[in-house]
Amino acid sequence: MPEKSRPLDLDGFDAYDWDEEDAEGSNLAHILRHDIDDVAVEAVLDGDWISVELDVRTAEFAVVGPDRRWNRMLTLLFDTSYKQGNWLRPVTGWESEPPELLEWERVTGQKWGGRRKKRTEQRRKRR
Repeated sequence: MPEKSRPLDLDGFDAYDWDEEDAEGSNLAHILRHDIDDVAVEAVLDGDWISVELDVRTAEFAVVGPDRRWNRMLTLLFDTSYKQGNWLRPVTGWESEPPELLEWERVTGQKWGGRRKKRTEQRRKRR
C-alpha cells in the first residue's frame, strides 16, 4: 500500500548514498536508465527545488526542481540510507509530469521556461 511522501529537510543529511553502477540493485544504474545522472540529482538539490506529496512505496521524500541547465524539470524520490541514517539515498527519478511542474510553479511563483512533457508522450514511455 503506498504512503504519502513527506517534506525533505536537507539539514538532516550529510552525504548522498550512491552505489557503484555495476553493483546489484544499484541506485545509480537505476537512475541512469531514466536519463538522469548523479550530477543532475545533486544539481537539483543545490538549486530551486520544492518538496511535493506523492504516493510512494520505496521512498520517503519527493522533490521537483530544474536540472543544472534549466532545460528539464525533474521529479526525484529519496530515502534515508539503510547504510547510515544521515545519508540521503536517491531512489529514482523522471522528467516531471504536468501536475508536478504546475506545483513547482505555484510554490516558487516562477514560470517554467524549459521543456514541458505532453501527456501522450508520458503514456508512450510507460508502455
